[in-house]
Amino acid sequence: MTALDDDAETGPLFEVPSISTFGAVYRMSIQTDARGAVLVAYTRDSETGRVTRSSLRFDQAGVAYVRRRLSGQ
Repeated sequence: MTALDDDAETGPLFEVPSISTFGAVYRMSIQTDARGAVLVAYTRDSETGRVTRSSLRFDQAGVAYVRRRLSGQ
């Protein structure tokens, strides 16, 4: 089962917004805190120029995984 799968008894594991953002990421940063890290990306639509801010939270296990992958392990 993935995080997007529905379970007949409990429903979806979490809500996924139905908003899609298209465009090129022109700025990205990562911020850390006691709970893990947040990756923040700013996307600019090439036709309208509209800027969208998206974020993705990593828990401590996710942070450890990214560190391992970046170090080549």
